[in-house]
Amino acid sequence: MRLKSSLLRLSATVLTLAAATDAIAASLNRRPILLAQVIAQAPQFTLPDSLEAGTVVKVDGSSSLRVPNEALKDRFESKYTGSTVELAEGGSVAALEALDAGNIDIAAIGRPLSAADQAKGFQEQKLEREKIAIIVGPDSAFDGDLTFEQFARMFKGEITNWSEVGGPNLPIKFVDRPDTSDTRAALGTYDVFQEVFAGSPVAVGPNGVQVDEDTTEAVTAELGNDGISYAIADQAIGNSAVKIVPMHKTLPDDPRYPYSQPRSYVYKDLKPGSEALLGFAATAPGQEVFAAASPAASPSPVAASPSPSPAAASPSPTPTETVAAAPAATAPARGGFPWWLLPLLAAAGGLLWWLTRPKAAPAPVVGAPPVPLPPPVRPGSRVVLTPRDCKDAYAYWELTDDQKADLKRRGGRDLKLKLLDVTDVDLARQEPHSVQVFDVAENDQDRHLPIALDDRDYLVEVGYATADGTWLPAVRSEHVHVPACPVETVGAAPAVATPDAEPVAGNLSIPGAIGTAGAVLGGVAAAGAALTGLGGRDKTDKTGRIVLTPRDSQTAYAYWEVPEAQRADLKAKGGRDFKLKLYDVTNIDLDQQSAHDVKTFDVAELDQDYHVAIATPDRDYLAEVGYTTADGTWLPAARSEHVRVPSVFADAVPAGGLGAVPTAGAVLGGVAAAGAALSGLTAPAYTSVADLKVDSKANCFLLNDAEIGRIQNEVAVKADLEPGQYAIRIKDGTFDYKAEAGHPGEPLVILWIYNGKVINRKTGVPVGATWSTLNGYDDVLYLEVLEPAKLNAFFIDTHLEDNEGVVKVVVTKE
Repeated sequence: MRLKSSLLRLSATVLTLAAATDAIAASLNRRPILLAQVIAQAPQFTLPDSLEAGTVVKVDGSSSLRVPNEALKDRFESKYTGSTVELAEGGSVAALEALDAGNIDIAAIGRPLSAADQAKGFQEQKLEREKIAIIVGPDSAFDGDLTFEQFARMFKGEITNWSEVGGPNLPIKFVDRPDTSDTRAALGTYDVFQEVFAGSPVAVGPNGVQVDEDTTEAVTAELGNDGISYAIADQAIGNSAVKIVPMHKTLPDDPRYPYSQPRSYVYKDLKPGSEALLGFAATAPGQEVFAAASPAASPSPVAASPSPSPAAASPSPTPTETVAAAPAATAPARGGFPWWLLPLLAAAGGLLWWLTRPKAAPAPVVGAPPVPLPPPVRPGSRVVLTPRDCKDAYAYWELTDDQKADLKRRGGRDLKLKLLDVTDVDLARQEPHSVQVFDVAENDQDRHLPIALDDRDYLVEVGYATADGTWLPAVRSEHVHVPACPVETVGAAPAVATPDAEPVAGNLSIPGAIGTAGAVLGGVAAAGAALTGLGGRDKTDKTGRIVLTPRDSQTAYAYWEVPEAQRADLKAKGGRDFKLKLYDVTNIDLDQQSAHDVKTFDVAELDQDYHVAIATPDRDYLAEVGYTTADGTWLPAARSEHVRVPSVFADAVPAGGLGAVPTAGAVLGGVAAAGAALSGLTAPAYTSVADLKVDSKANCFLLNDAEIGRIQNEVAVKADLEPGQYAIRIKDGTFDYKAEAGHPGEPLVILWIYNGKVINRKTGVPVGATWSTLNGYDDVLYLEVLEPAKLNAFFIDTHLEDNEGVVKVVVTKE
């Protein structure tokens, strides 16, 4: 018993130390998430190999694009030697006038094009939405956080003293930007501003000043110790002239931070130089600029770190903007929820179960991995696959910048989308019938997919391919069935090979269990998506259709299609303004009764989707799109089915897996809606319950030479590692117990690497020996071996008599 007790303490220490080490490493490497939404727009420009010497591209516009503009200029001029990009910040209005007059080549604007703009022949290359930071001066005594309403009331002049929001007894000076500012205009589109200003134009109150120049420098010069204002986030983070104010205890590097602004490049008559610059911005080199444009967050003096809190509902912008509801992404180093605690909490729960289980069901004591591959579906990464009819499907995805950066560090080069035919297939044990691979751009978020064979099951994966073709998955959808066509179908597309790295150092088989557990990337069952006639419809049908899908208990996603013929017909009947309506129809037949509540959203003619805020969860909603006439008459174009928005979306763990929510079968006109597969669209809400400080001496269980020698010579299986780059993972099998244990086995193993200098890529520290673990089939240890070393793999447990099975660890070398 003494040995068993010692081993238990050793395992607990390894678990805790490993989890803490991983958390620290992860927090040091995280990038902020500042882009509120990446607009999906395929490149449409020619990117030449070279340009004529002396080519000049003139770009003018909003100061809100300063950071990406300057970075793009540097890269473009480096690629095209002898070319010049001339930048100016005259504002969007002046830039569009100059573009129309032919005086510049590209207008960089921070607002959507209006109908009047489009009538002039302007076209736009949409970029990304950028967060808007609320700022105070570095000497401000206010160190609290604000709500959406408080900030809007400060803007209007209804809150005039810092003491009214928990600060010092000091008058508030609101520093506003010029009326022509795109950043200012973006704030005015949010519901909270329209409510506070009661529909009147947004204007600063009597306690405010308005600067003449739309620059962050002009604003910061006015702040002093009593001022408050706003700035584009990539010009505020890392700026010693400001402190960023938390909103609902989040900061701009947290996707829940409320405010953001659209940005795009507008053009009219393309020249070789301007087309090359637009093409450069739309492909990998330029997209890297926009991904890296936002500087890394620093803990001080930018802002005081707020304590985590549940996500507040972001105020919705209403006119012309389509804003993605902020995903609950992995929290960065400042602000938001510390997601690095999740491995610690999970490991602690598992350890408690192991220590208290009955004798009949012994279990291994294994630490949380200090170097895990981030889970394939982390908070904020998600993918949707929706059949639109029997020959087409629609994929929509979101990947966090954090995850993209991590996959690129592991060699990921080309972002791709894979469509897999998985009819009657378990991907954990079998290959798909076919795989179609689609190249997608870094800033793409959706794609329409051709379906080669109808009446079959499909799923999609998004990920990166390395230089040698190795596939690094980021996120996987749930299975979805594509309905049968009423006409003859075409044959299945040929399979596309996905090469795997060949084992070079050997396969390690570890006694424990035989069998393979289903390693599922998506893991989350389909939420109830109301698909109005999007499956199995005749493509010649001229009526509109719409989907309403709950994303969590506070937001839903609406996607619609309205044919041009139907739009023209509704306009001929007097339709003027295109709108989206959200109805609360709990226990109501909308054709016979009035809705409990109706919210109306202005949407642009070209928009096809919108993220809507849900005021009250655990109720039924439906959406309509249509037109209003001059006298306010409503002309509907399409209506969705009812959909239930649950109050607890992914906090419980039902039988289907973490966050599984049953699919709601939505039917319209006798056509069963195909189930939209939403993978991980909401992360469970976690609250910090422990802050463990693990001392390297006081909390370290010491193994003597004899015990280490027994592990190395008698217990562990071994592999020799020569200098090089390695990937070590579990290929199949589980650590299991005999049938009477009453639970499935787990794919896990402890690793001991010694006798040579190595670098764990996650920590980046060269060491002479290190411990690690592998937990699950998607967990990979990436190791750089500098000197010949030895790898041991083994388990720790308190009983051996009912252990059975084998875990196979595969070691591959680049």
